[in-house]
Parts: sequence; structure tokens; C-alpha cells
Amino acid sequence: MRYLHAVPVIHRDLKSNNVLLAEPVDPEAPGGNTLKITDFGLAREWNRTTKMSAAGTYAWMAPEVIKSSTFSRGSDVWSYGVLLWELLTGEVPYRGIDGLAVAYGVAVNKLTLPIPSTCPEPFAQLMAECWDQDPHERPSFGAVLSQLEALEQQGLAELPPGSFHSLQDDWQLEIQAMFDQLRAREKELLSREEELARAAVEQKCQEEALRQREHQLAQWELEVFERELSLLLQQAARQPPLLKRRRGTFRRAKSKGRDGGDRISMPLDFKHRITVQASPGLDRRNVAEGGAGGSPTFPRFRAIQPGKCGL
Repeated sequence: MRYLHAVPVIHRDLKSNNVLLAEPVDPEAPGGNTLKITDFGLAREWNRTTKMSAAGTYAWMAPEVIKSSTFSRGSDVWSYGVLLWELLTGEVPYRGIDGLAVAYGVAVNKLTLPIPSTCPEPFAQLMAECWDQDPHERPSFGAVLSQLEALEQQGLAELPPGSFHSLQDDWQLEIQAMFDQLRAREKELLSREEELARAAVEQKCQEEALRQREHQLAQWELEVFERELSLLLQQAARQPPLLKRRRGTFRRAKSKGRDGGDRISMPLDFKHRITVQASPGLDRRNVAEGGAGGSPTFPRFRAIQPGKCGL
């Protein structure tokens, strides 16, 4: 990895499945094995911290990669810290925990791999440095190699035979207990989330029922209003308008008889005085026209009102 970063190339998918052994491991003579890093399908040439398409596996991905697909040398160092944790504990990262839950927990800095309480301090410190939230604060692979070489000279040679496997068994039990707590908490959160989802569905159903009821009431109110209006129109058509009686005293009309009836009396001293005489102007015109051998003419009359004729 130090060589790759010097090229510079970032792997982007460093995990235990992509590290192979060149020769079989001899339990009687551990050490001296050659490890080969494989699967460069996601590797990219790197010049500076940059955003790339999402790649990798959540359990080995750095927080900035999960949140914004920001890759750098530091993201490979984070993955190496997870790989170192696998070598020390012999466990699978986040065993039994949903991948999306792992991604969310790592992204928001709420979930990290548990470091065993009895883990040697140099290894615990190295893993903590690899998992720093700031990618620029994580050590380079050159610094990691220097720390491992110092540990090889100091710590590993002092461990009695079989003590590491004994420690590893204890670490696995401790890690398993931590993962059980995480799974129990995850189950509790899922249960609460299901309750919230169920409550949201019920609330939505209630809102829909209220909306339908409101629509029904509005329709009902409109029907009642139409019926009331129809009844009012029918009543108005059947009953004539009532006239209010005028207040006060009025003189009886002279046209009413003594018996109180509404008959009108017959006219008295009525005379027709109309005089009828021939129209002189018309007679002369008719004589002139008749002399020419036309049809015979008849005299025309006019009515004269009294006063105009001196009568």
C-alpha cells in the first residue's frame, strides 16, 4: 500500500477478501509469508482528495466515502485499520448487523468497531489513529509500516506460545457481547421505527376518513339547502301575497252605494249631441272627377261636435 500511494494510486476497496497468501501458512513456523493485494478494479490514479463514484463495502469504508464519495489516501488507511482489526480479533466486522445500518452508523460517527479492552496498547492506538474522523490526521502507510516494525521487535517476540490465540478467544467473546448489544439496540430501534410507521399509517387513514366525512357533510348540507329552497319556492307559488291593511281613516268613495255595494251608478241627464253633414270639399272634387265618365260618387259625411258648428 505504501508503494501504491507513492505511484500515486488509491485502491478504494482494501479488505481481507482482497488480500491473498502467496504460500501456505505453516503453524509451526509463523511469519515470512508473502501477502498480495488484489482486485484493482476500483483503483484510481490519485493526485489529490477528490470525489469519485461510490465503491467498496460499507464495513471497510471511511465515513467521508459513505457520506460524499470523497476518496483519498486517508480512506485507504481507514480500510487498513479495519483489516488490522480482523487480523487481531479473527472476527467479521459488524457481524449480524444490517449493511445499511452499518453505513449510517459509520457515516454519522455513531458506530465503530469495538477495540477489546485487553488489546495491546500499541495496536489499539494504531487502529484508533487509522479511524480518525479527519482523513488528513490519519497516518500514512509509511508511518504505519514503521510502527509495525517497532512492534515486531518489541512486543510479538515476548508473547509466550499460544498466548495470542488465548487472547484472541477472549477478544472474540468480548466483541461478540458488544455485537449482541448492538443487535439488541438495532432490533429495538427497528421495533420503534415500525411502531412509528404504523402510527403514521393510522394517522393517515384517520385524516383520510375525516376528509371523506367532511366531504359527505358538505354534500349533505348542500342537499338540505336545496330542499329548503325548493319548499320555500313551492309555498310562495301556492299562497298569494298578503297585503298589509293601511292604518288611518279614509272617506268612503262616492261611487259606493248606500247598501255598501261596489256598484257604479248609471249616468244621469246624458245626451248625445252629434251633427252629421256632408263634407263640401269632397263633393266638389267628386263632381269634377265624375264628369269625366268615371264611377258614381257617394257623399261623405262628417261629425261635428257641439260648439264647433254653433249648435
